[in-house]
Formats: sequence, structure tokens, C-alpha cells
Amino acid sequence: MNDLAPSRALSCRLWLIDLYRQIYWDMVQFFRYRLIVVSTMLTSVSMVLSFGFGTSHVQAMGQGGSSYFAFALPGIVGVGIMFSCTYTIGYAFIVDHNRRAMEDIVLSPLSYGGFLLGRLIGMMLKCSLQFMAVLLLASWMFGVHVGLPWRLLLGFVSACLFFGGFGIVVACFTNEVSFASVVNLVLIPLTYMCGVFFPLENFGSAQSLIAWLPLSAQVDVLRSAISGAAATSFAHSAGLSLVYAVLMMGGALYVFKHRVTRR
Repeated sequence: MNDLAPSRALSCRLWLIDLYRQIYWDMVQFFRYRLIVVSTMLTSVSMVLSFGFGTSHVQAMGQGGSSYFAFALPGIVGVGIMFSCTYTIGYAFIVDHNRRAMEDIVLSPLSYGGFLLGRLIGMMLKCSLQFMAVLLLASWMFGVHVGLPWRLLLGFVSACLFFGGFGIVVACFTNEVSFASVVNLVLIPLTYMCGVFFPLENFGSAQSLIAWLPLSAQVDVLRSAISGAAATSFAHSAGLSLVYAVLMMGGALYVFKHRVTRR
């Protein structure tokens, strides 16, 4: 019994060291290629500038602020998280597979869940750069402020986990050529249908169905953080977002482990 505690402590230490190394080299590789850093933030930043200058004086649509830009900003943030997380982690897994890095997991103290956790932390750190840049730009240039930061953090984390998990699942069944095509079949319709640019009320009888889509719930959480929406609406959307995140991450872990063991 006395020998078990030191061995467990050593295994835990090796696990943490491997996790740290994975995250460290992931970030080093990311910042080594400055063009990747710029391109990661380009879409959301350009959307903020375009919508900010073009619609800052347009009347608000539905709930969410004093202008149309204040209404659209949470959707822009949500779309940025969606595309950034899905593509960032998806292509990382495809590169790992092409370099045969997956086989190293079997020999490493890092478990399948630990490997997944390392990739997710790296993904969230990368995505947070875009996330903060967009919010700072919107605050500095267009006067939009976050009323409830903890809601914003919850929306950010739940969206990252869901779309990160989605990217992993798609990457496990595709390659670098087909990945983007499969992803866009899902993400592009979500961009235009989930209350990003228009209130869900405008979709008529389809509103109740669209409201249950993952991005709709995540955008609602982000919008409530900026506008201070009603607690009942936030509670429903936050709960739905967290359930989707947990289910997707569970599915991603299962699919990832199954695919690695088959190889």
C-alpha cells in the first residue's frame, strides 16, 4: 500500500508534464506562423468593423441593445468562436494523424482524455485572442460594453467545447481535403439561421425549432451577457448550451478513442 502512493504521484506528475508540453508546443507552433494568427482573427475583426461602421446608427432589431450593431455583435462573436474552434482543432487532429502522432498516445502517460484536454486548452487559448480582440474593438470604437462578464465567459466556454468537439468528430472521419467541405455544410447554414443577424421571431413558425439549435442557444447566452436579458431566457439558453457541450465532448472522446485504437 505504501508503494502505491509514490507511484500514483509519479504517474500524475508525468501526466501533467506531458499535458503541459503538448499545450506549450501547440502554442509555440501557432505563434511561429504569424499569418495563422492574423488569419484566425481576420474574419471576426473585419465583421466588427464592417457592421460597426455600417450599422451603428441603425435601429436595434429585437432585444439586445440601442443599435443593430449591438444586436449583431454577440452573433458575430459566436460565429467567430464556431469557425475558429472547429477549424483550429479539426486541422490539428488531421495533422497529428498525418504525422502519426496518434500512435504516441498509446505509449504516453497521457490518456486519451488527457490528449483531448491538451488540444482543447490550446484551442481555447488561440480562440481567446480573437474573442478579446473583437470585444476590445467593439468597446473602444463603437461603445459596446459587456454588462455581465461571467455570462460572457460561460457562453465562450460552452461554445468552444461544443464546436471543438464537433471539429474533432469530423476530423476523425475526413482528411485535409474533405474536412472543410463537411464542416461548411453544417456551419454556414447555422451562421444565417441562428439569430446571428436577425431575431428568431422573424423566422415565423420555424422559430421554436431554430431556438433549439446549438448556436442559437450560445448566441442567446452571449447576447444576454451584453444586453442583460431576462434571467429566465438566460437560464434556458445556458442550460441548453452546457448540455450540448457535454454531449458533444462525450461523443468526441468516444469517437477519437475508437479511431485511435483501430489504427
